[in-house]
Amino acid sequence: MAAKKKEESGGSILDDIINSEFTMMKDLSKEEEAKEFIDSGNYALNYICSKRFDGAYPVGQISMFYGLSGTGKSMLPAIASKDPKISRVIVLDSEGGGTGKSLFQFINAPMEKVRYMTVQTLDSYRVNKENGKIEEISDKEVPSKMITDTYEYHMGLILIMKKLLYALEYNHSDEKILIIIDSISNMKSVRASLLGGEDMGKTNKLLNQLFSSLDNTLSATNTTVLFANKVYTNLNNPYDPWVIAGGQSVIYNPSINIRLTAMSEGSDITDAQMKEEKLRRKTALGNSLKVIRATISKSRFGTEGRNAWVVLDSTYGLTKNSGLFDLLYDFGAIKKNGTRYSVPGIFVDDDGNDISFFKKDFLELFGKNEKEYIEKLQLKMNEIEEDIKKKRLNLNVNDIDEAEEAMDEDEISNTSMLSAMEAEMEPSGEEA
Repeated sequence: MAAKKKEESGGSILDDIINSEFTMMKDLSKEEEAKEFIDSGNYALNYICSKRFDGAYPVGQISMFYGLSGTGKSMLPAIASKDPKISRVIVLDSEGGGTGKSLFQFINAPMEKVRYMTVQTLDSYRVNKENGKIEEISDKEVPSKMITDTYEYHMGLILIMKKLLYALEYNHSDEKILIIIDSISNMKSVRASLLGGEDMGKTNKLLNQLFSSLDNTLSATNTTVLFANKVYTNLNNPYDPWVIAGGQSVIYNPSINIRLTAMSEGSDITDAQMKEEKLRRKTALGNSLKVIRATISKSRFGTEGRNAWVVLDSTYGLTKNSGLFDLLYDFGAIKKNGTRYSVPGIFVDDDGNDISFFKKDFLELFGKNEKEYIEKLQLKMNEIEEDIKKKRLNLNVNDIDEAEEAMDEDEISNTSMLSAMEAEMEPSGEEA
C-alpha cells in the first residue's frame, strides 16, 4: 500500500534509497560538463579540441600530446601556461631541461607563475650516502625530511602528484593549476631506469596507478594535466607504423589525445612567406616555419578525428591565426565564388554587404576586429555543428558493409575536398 501511494504521488522509491544510502551517487542531469578550457594559443587547434575558439584543453582533466621529435609536443603544453586563467604552472621534467627555462622564455611565458622540478622515476627510491646504493621503496617510506644521515630520498612522479593534489584539495584551493609532464614516456620504474633490472611490467602497473589516483582529484582541485609522449616504430603494421609509448593507460585516461605530425608544406603559408622562407633556408638563419598537423585521435567532446594545420615559427612559437581559414572553409563558414571568398553575415561592409576578398587578405580583414569576428564565428560554427548532427541522425546503417560504404563516401568527399584545396593553393593571375 505504501509503495502504491508513493507511485501515485509521482515520487521514486529508488531516489529515496539513493538519497539515504548512496549519497555519493551523482545525478548526471545536475552535473556540469567541462565549461572552461585552457587556450592553446591557436584558434584552429582550440576548435578541433573543444568546438570552441576560446580554449582547447578541459580544466580539471588530462590531455596528451604525442608525436615524433620536432613536432611541438613540448612547446604546445608550455604555451598553455600563457592563458591568464592559470594561477600556477608546475613543470615535472624527465628530460633534464627539455621543458626548462629557455623554452618558457622563448614563448614569452609569465615566468613568475612557473615552478620546475626534474623527475626521473614513477616510484620513489633512496640512495645510501655511504656506498651510493639505490633502493626502490614504497611511497609511505619516504620521510618528510628528504636527506637524513644515512639516505637521500627521491620522490617518484606518483608521490609528487598525490602530495600536490591532496594538499590542494585539503586546503580547498580555488586556483587553476596547470601541471605539465614532459615526457611521460621517459618515466619508468626505479628497477628499469636506475637499477638495470628486469621491469617485469612494473612501469605499466605504476602508470595505471598514477592515472587511477588522478581522476577525481583533478576535477575537485581545478587542476589540469598536459603531458607529452613519444612514439616508437611499429614494424608489424606498415599502415600504422607508430605506437604510443606507455601502454594502454596513457591512451585511455586522457580526455583528449592530440597526435602531432610535421608536414612539408601547408596552405596557410602564403607564397610571399614561402619565398622568403626558401631564401632564409639558404642563409645562416636557416629554417623558420614548420607546418604541424594536429589530429584529435581521442576526444570526449565530439571532436575525434578532426584535423588542424598550424604553423610553428622557430623564432616565435605557435602562430595564433594559422589554420583558421582552412578550418572555416572546410566547415562551410567561408564561401568561395570564383577566385574570391566571403564570410557571409560576418565580414560585411558598412552597408551590411558581404565583403569579397582573396585568401591572402583573410588575416588582414580578420585582424581589423578580431574579438567581434571570433564571437560571431563561434555562433556560426554552433549552427554548423547542429546541422552536421542532424544530417548524421538521418544516416541509416544496417550492417558493417553499409557502414563501410558510408565511410568510403566520406573518404571520397574528403579526397575531393583536399584536391580542391590543393588546386586553390596554386596562385591565379588575378591573385598574383
